[in-house]
Amino acid sequence: MRIHFVGIGGIGMSSLALHSRLIGEEVYGSDIYESEQTEILRKLGVKIFIGHNYNNWLDPDIVVHTPAVHSDNPEIIRARSNGIRVVSRFEFLYDILNNGKTQFAVTGSDGKTTTTAMLAHCLKVLGEDPTVFLGGIHRSLEFGNYRLGKGPYVYELDESQPEFSRFSPDYMIITNARGDHLENYSGDRQLYRDCFRSVVMSTRKSVVTFSEDENTSDLGTWTFGKSINSTCRLIDRNRDGLFQFAKIEINGKEYNLTLKVPGEHNILNAMAVITLLWSAGHEVEKVLKALEDFTGTYRRFTVTVIDEKRKVYMIDDYAHTPDEIKSLLSTTREVFPSQKRVVIFQPHRYSRLMREDGNFAKALKDADEIYITEVYSAFEQTIPQISSKVIADGLVNYGKKAQYVADADLLIESFQLQENTIYLFVGAGDIIRISQKFAKTHAKK
Repeated sequence: MRIHFVGIGGIGMSSLALHSRLIGEEVYGSDIYESEQTEILRKLGVKIFIGHNYNNWLDPDIVVHTPAVHSDNPEIIRARSNGIRVVSRFEFLYDILNNGKTQFAVTGSDGKTTTTAMLAHCLKVLGEDPTVFLGGIHRSLEFGNYRLGKGPYVYELDESQPEFSRFSPDYMIITNARGDHLENYSGDRQLYRDCFRSVVMSTRKSVVTFSEDENTSDLGTWTFGKSINSTCRLIDRNRDGLFQFAKIEINGKEYNLTLKVPGEHNILNAMAVITLLWSAGHEVEKVLKALEDFTGTYRRFTVTVIDEKRKVYMIDDYAHTPDEIKSLLSTTREVFPSQKRVVIFQPHRYSRLMREDGNFAKALKDADEIYITEVYSAFEQTIPQISSKVIADGLVNYGKKAQYVADADLLIESFQLQENTIYLFVGAGDIIRISQKFAKTHAKK
């Protein structure tokens, strides 16, 4: 079968393309720009067109598209005019998964990429040889966001579209459900919750939920969290730089958990994995041992030394919701307690900025100095009356040193490095380009 991927370089799409190529299908596709993922695919012999065009065509049997691509895309128009089946990446993943293998899924608003990576890592160490579809990059996976194995499927189930409710895994973690992407649910919180309930009802064996989550805590077979009623409960936590140590209780028995990744949120992510694998019959002690070697996912608290002598560091982080930003700043304070925190934040999507209505300023006010770039649209239509300047204005009202920056490139060039400072580049868009420029400009050789 020959498969055409529209948006082939996206983190979710490229894992599907890698899977198809590695199991022997003919694969090609298009994207608007080059990336590390398109480079990996090209090395495997995949033809990639840069830019979307009616002539990007090699007579496919099926066309798969990312949610960011709309029906007026010229390649989709050509497929439909030729009678070629057109499916979303959700539909395509659904078809891949339904071949009888055991499925482990992770969904939720925050933390699903790291939790999926943790789960995949543990199953690999436990000898399960999983096939993994990850919505981020982790160095333990052969292709960063994908691994081909002979065992169960492990996948990140994106809750941003209602189609996720169609899936029927054997085991599932719901990290939390904070109402992100409500614009795709017509703003209807009940519909949003009903979609979570639907996928829970379709899960064949067990579901693990966060005991403090207001939308999904009651949907789980088992729970994790700080609540005394949690199946897996956090009792105590201590930190030492990037390392942390926790005492947890699961089903009435206490255990010690050690992680090489910081932040209470990562302890909770690990607890979700422990609970799920315990429910699947794995020994807790072996899961804990596997987690000791887990390293962080790319752009989840990725630290770069800029000037060791002056104690200047850079952190890249994908945080793009208010709750994720709060966790990031709290974790930064734990790991670097004496450093000043300077945040360069790129908001992601106009719809999210509108919906959060002041919550970004509240989340960011714990930083010492904040620069806000313009919104990364993520293919949403620009809304002229909506600007990320509203975040900077809100921060100024809190008495913070904050500034709206239309051109982040000029900001980076003009920065005068401050001693004993952490520079955090935060967002889910292309702010990685700005952080890379910052490191190239300022890092000591």
